[in-house]
Amino acid sequence: MSTLVEGPLFDGRGVAAESLPSVLVVGAASERIGSLEGVMQGRLECLRATHWEEARALLVSEWVGLVIVELAPEGDAARGTGLSPDGGWARELAHRWPEVQCLVIADHGPTSVGDWPEAFHLLCRSSPVEVVARTIDVALRQYQLERECRRLRAERALYQPTVQARLAAHRRRMREAGGFETIIRAPGSPLEPLCDMAARIAGFDVPVLVTGESGTGKELMARAIHASSLRSEMPFYALDCGAVTDELLESELFGHCKGAFTGASSSRVGLLERAHEGTLLLDEIGDTSSAFQLRLLRFLQEGEVRPVGSNEVRQLDVRVIAATNRDLMAEVAAGRFREDLYHRLTVAPVQLPPLRDRACDIAALAEVLLARIASRHGVRVGGFTDAAMACLCAYAWPGNVRELENQITRMVMLATGEKLGVELLAPHLRTDEWRQAPVERRQDLPEPPKANTTADPVEDVEDAEDAGTLRERVERLEASCLARALERHGGNKSRTASELGLSRIGLRAKLQRYGIGEAAGDPE
Repeated sequence: MSTLVEGPLFDGRGVAAESLPSVLVVGAASERIGSLEGVMQGRLECLRATHWEEARALLVSEWVGLVIVELAPEGDAARGTGLSPDGGWARELAHRWPEVQCLVIADHGPTSVGDWPEAFHLLCRSSPVEVVARTIDVALRQYQLERECRRLRAERALYQPTVQARLAAHRRRMREAGGFETIIRAPGSPLEPLCDMAARIAGFDVPVLVTGESGTGKELMARAIHASSLRSEMPFYALDCGAVTDELLESELFGHCKGAFTGASSSRVGLLERAHEGTLLLDEIGDTSSAFQLRLLRFLQEGEVRPVGSNEVRQLDVRVIAATNRDLMAEVAAGRFREDLYHRLTVAPVQLPPLRDRACDIAALAEVLLARIASRHGVRVGGFTDAAMACLCAYAWPGNVRELENQITRMVMLATGEKLGVELLAPHLRTDEWRQAPVERRQDLPEPPKANTTADPVEDVEDAEDAGTLRERVERLEASCLARALERHGGNKSRTASELGLSRIGLRAKLQRYGIGEAAGDPE
């Protein structure tokens, strides 16, 4: 009986004895069952029942994990206990208590009994005690495993709606963080039908070509397509093809082995491999060489890459989005871009309009960009004046959204009041001739005249020849800002100090330093 006592189930390395269920012995008493009871004493609680009715009551009231049924020889004894080999009690046990294991001990082994449930353990009465002990050990282990499986299935069923809801919320947050909602546009914008088309394209796993002038938001559109695709939970990488040489471009994209070329001191995994099952943006695809275009074409056709210096071919699954500000059709006609690659990339073309063609979006863009820039630099700005916004909306923005962002950044840096006024704009944004002239004619127009350096803080910064040293330039700018603020408030120093974020004592000191507003009787 050492197997039952010293096995892993009972020696502390498995399930603790106090956490084990009872063993129910049913049937005529025998020396074998009695010896098992003696061995299990103190380790497993052993219950006894002489007939099935008694066993049924114990199964209802007690925690039973294993039923050991000793079938008596056929005859009156068997019929009296309700444990006949016909299996009526067995079917009830399997139906009402499916998790309970059962060990059947009979005269002539399993072949002498009827059709028992599959989970029952069948032994002959003549089996050695060690075999019976091991069978009990296995049965109890199986009971514990099945209970754990049922618990896990119940937990999965309970938490599956929660998990699905969390997953849906995660996907929604990803779409909101990088989806088409991030592309700022006003109602009726030319971008509306374009974004609708791109959203439909996103669901199809095909290459996409995004074209448009510099600064129109090609990478933003590529990220939105990725976020709305089936690959949204996989990586997104972007590579500027025009910023590196051909050799480095191949290494960056396809990877390389150690020693593949001069300077390759270690192996490198390429972006294509890192973007496996995700999306890769190849920006400025029109600036690549014919050799690189050929390797890219092969990958798009076969899905295979071979790192530089390696003979190993790797199969990858990557969605490629290409972007360029060039006219690829003209590049193909000039022989600078492969026609077969062009047709491979233009399965789903998306052409972004320049900012001058969607003037209705400028106001919304300016407000959002201002909020981002102010938050980034830790300043508080109350928005634009009507005149400043009118100038922003009237300008053609040859640099598109990037130029608009740079201009707003400039205004935030030079701002002294709550709102950004027209005086903070670059000179060419404040002249009607410049604003209304076509972009291609602006280089023929004279530069707007410079204002007096003491009157215009913006032009003070731009006038590098007459500004003097850095200290003098800063002092001139500060004096000009003080003078203009004091003039706006009619000489009221309290309101001027409030606007500039100064105390009245601090403002008075600065005015005295620059000799501003020292006339007697100045309003406080």
